[in-house]
Amino acid sequence: MAGIKGPSVALNDAERFPLLNNLELLQQLRQDEFAPFFNFQSGDRLDAPKLEKVKQYADQIRGKKQFWEPNTMPHWLDGYWAQCRRGVPFYKNSPTDFREQATIRRSDIGIAPWEFVSDTASLEDLLVYHTSGTTGAAMNVLFDAVSQACWIPQLQSILDTYQIQLDIDFERIAIALICSQNETLTYASLSTYLQGAGILKINLKPEDWKAPHHRQAYLEKYNPQILTGEPFAFMDLMQVNVKITPKALISSAMKLSEGLKTRLEQHFRCPVIDIYSLTECRMISFAENGRHRAIRPELYLEVFDPEKDIPLSPGTWGELVVTGGTNPFLPLVRYRTGDFCSLQVEYGIPYLYDLEARKPVAFYTKTGKLINNIEISRAMMPYALVGFKLHQNLNHELLFTGWCQEPIQELVNQTLQNIFGQDLGIIVEILPADTHNTYKNVSYTSDLSKF
Repeated sequence: MAGIKGPSVALNDAERFPLLNNLELLQQLRQDEFAPFFNFQSGDRLDAPKLEKVKQYADQIRGKKQFWEPNTMPHWLDGYWAQCRRGVPFYKNSPTDFREQATIRRSDIGIAPWEFVSDTASLEDLLVYHTSGTTGAAMNVLFDAVSQACWIPQLQSILDTYQIQLDIDFERIAIALICSQNETLTYASLSTYLQGAGILKINLKPEDWKAPHHRQAYLEKYNPQILTGEPFAFMDLMQVNVKITPKALISSAMKLSEGLKTRLEQHFRCPVIDIYSLTECRMISFAENGRHRAIRPELYLEVFDPEKDIPLSPGTWGELVVTGGTNPFLPLVRYRTGDFCSLQVEYGIPYLYDLEARKPVAFYTKTGKLINNIEISRAMMPYALVGFKLHQNLNHELLFTGWCQEPIQELVNQTLQNIFGQDLGIIVEILPADTHNTYKNVSYTSDLSKF
């Protein structure tokens, strides 16, 4: 079985940043004596027309927002649906009435992503992001430079509620994406939208650096304004004991517990904001007063019955379904997120209650080494699993159940041994793919987890 290929570098810096003449900060970040072993090069590819679209989107999402009222649909939905039916192959034979349209799933996109490309999309603008498969099967997500760059205005719209402003300075680091994984892409980049301010993606694993203490030296030297990452990465960042003064920490990819949030806020002396985001459409909401507040008026949110294709009434718990977005390579219509909540619109703002999305689970080797469940998801990516669940007992024994049409039991067993070592028990069961009927494609539980 062929493994998943990583991305390749095909552009030069002038092509990555067509509007930026001063790339001194970029070269400094790459060549600094304390810099990590960057393994990738990235740029936003924004030319003047694309940058203008990002600025227009920023005005929209950071200004006064109009969502929809309970038991109604947003004003833009009919036009959006008509456009999808005309120009997106997957939707062309769909019902005229949006309310009659069936939901779609991750598997629909993964099988044939080209079927979701709008006729208005230019193939010259195509970018491809390969998802990690943290909560489901990995897949390629197609997007363009504009929809990719819009994550920063989305972030700003959240920071606005905390009265936090990014200092737009071509000599400063605006945002650092913090990782703590065995393998991940790392790079230094710039944001054209932020007038050349720096963007970093670094991995805290000591093997990614010339010396372990360079992690502190590099971060302290450039002192990023905003740190983004997931709970495991922020835990490791506390252990590194770096002395920096971020304006905020943005936690995503996994559910952030209140206990860890408090510890992080005390340690870094800044707000820690838990956001809910999907690779398929970027940021959706952020945690506020025990619920999640929606931030994007161009996304229509519904809750459906987990088993039947039936929308549920406000306040009823079910599967979150998303329509809309800004990506011409993936216009979403009633896309089942695989996450669960209830939805209520209050004073014109949609809120998600009891959101169950990507809760982190700690696993341990027999010697006590912590294993991030992202590592397990990544390791399972090459296998044709419809889904799987993994549980660890108090005696460290692993119980793996997967759904697949191929005989991969020994491969999975060996993969888990490579991650956890051979000194703990591993039981692997592979069931026929058509017997998979759980709500979540991927499920992690552990009697040893401290979250």
